[in-house]
Amino acid sequence: MSSEPPGQNPPPPESPPPPPPGNVPPPPQQYQPAYAQPYASAPPGVVPDAQYAMPAMVLGILSLCLLPLACFCGFGEFIVIPLGIVAVVLGFMARGRIAASQGTLGGSGKALAGIITGGTGLGIAIVLGVAILIFGIAFSSLVNSIPTPTPSG
Repeated sequence: MSSEPPGQNPPPPESPPPPPPGNVPPPPQQYQPAYAQPYASAPPGVVPDAQYAMPAMVLGILSLCLLPLACFCGFGEFIVIPLGIVAVVLGFMARGRIAASQGTLGGSGKALAGIITGGTGLGIAIVLGVAILIFGIAFSSLVNSIPTPTPSG
């Protein structure tokens, strides 16, 4: 049971204690912003990324992740090589915009990651494509030189 008399609700436990009698609390202050902002902006010290930095990095990483497809399936190069080319091109475009912005754009690391991963995926895919062609031609002539048994009847 509660120690409160019937008909009265106890104050919530998280409320502050009431002011002592005779003291008048100060009037609440109204919030006055220092200046008006027409639109939300980034916090100080944070610069936005260049437009093509993130897509370059994502496509470069995709080109590396899809390399096993190129290795196990002969047609994987048709996916990996274009992804690598686009990643490298977008990475260089983003780096050019970042350099021209004089510090107002960021994302240089993402653009560089796109250039590196896209170039690596592109290079490995080209080497794999050439190796698949060479081994395909060599083994096709080898298979054709083996006599096949014919049924005698």
